[in-house]
Amino acid sequence: MKKRFMPGKVLAAILGTALVIAGCGSSGATSDFAKSAVDTAEYGVYEEAAMADEAGGSFENGGETVADTSRKLITTVNLTAETEDLTVTMTNVEKKVSELGGYIESSNIYNGASYSGYSSSRSADLTVRIPAKNLDAFVDSIEGSNNITRKSVNVEDITLSYVDTQSKKNALKTEETRLLEILKSAETVEDLVTIEDKLADVRYQLESIESQLRSYDNLVDYSTVYLSIEEVARFTPVEKENAFSRMGKGFMENLSDVGEAIVEFFVWVVSHLPSIILFVLVIVVIIVIIKKADAASKKKRMKRMAMMQQPVMNQPVMPNPVNNVNTPAGQEKGQDGNK
Repeated sequence: MKKRFMPGKVLAAILGTALVIAGCGSSGATSDFAKSAVDTAEYGVYEEAAMADEAGGSFENGGETVADTSRKLITTVNLTAETEDLTVTMTNVEKKVSELGGYIESSNIYNGASYSGYSSSRSADLTVRIPAKNLDAFVDSIEGSNNITRKSVNVEDITLSYVDTQSKKNALKTEETRLLEILKSAETVEDLVTIEDKLADVRYQLESIESQLRSYDNLVDYSTVYLSIEEVARFTPVEKENAFSRMGKGFMENLSDVGEAIVEFFVWVVSHLPSIILFVLVIVVIIVIIKKADAASKKKRMKRMAMMQQPVMNQPVMPNPVNNVNTPAGQEKGQDGNK
């Protein structure tokens, strides 16, 4: 009996094989889809960033038409001032800073005294942050009540850097939105991990850029003033003086310095009097010890010399035979013998 060909069964077998193959490759296809979607999102972000950079370039080329209020300027002022009363000046500075809506970022005050007793002029170094719109008013107040010996102003234009950073922020925001949309359509754990890793990296970059923008805003909105104040007895003249005036001023300053040096010397002597007395006592004790030691040594030498001379003085004197013969007594003895 011949077997009949059954096309229905063959078709069913082919369909079953196709389903098995499709099932085996489903996970790989889904993963490829997630990676492709992430790459597409990145490409879109890069394209937007490039367009933003072009926009920044056009901003630079057409900068003349942009209003001054749109520019990002960082202003830094350095002031060195002299005052006759540091306490009053510091009070006025703090009051003016508060009135203008600023704040003192750092303060270093030297009261002109030390442990050694040496005194010098008092001084203060301040870092002041003033709203940019009130900077001129603050500088004018310092110049009006003090003697300015040094002043410098530096203005840095960060407009292009600010626009470029802002465009990068917008591009990262767009990338974050696209990644969130792709995350909703992810079907496997591998896809979720891949997209979330990329999303975390984008958010980290976004936080860094936002922090940089906040720093820019603070530097632009608040100008920085480095203020150095010194208390002096006489202001340093800023106008040009003639020779006679300079000689007279130099003589008076030198005379004043000599007087101050004498006062400082007496202050030093009085403040170090206990140490000086102790030092003098030590010197006196050393001198007394040296004198006593020298006297004792001299006495020993005298005694030794006396002992060496005593045996010589105690020896008997022997008569000289020759002398006896020549004496009259000897001659008499000789004559008696002859008789």
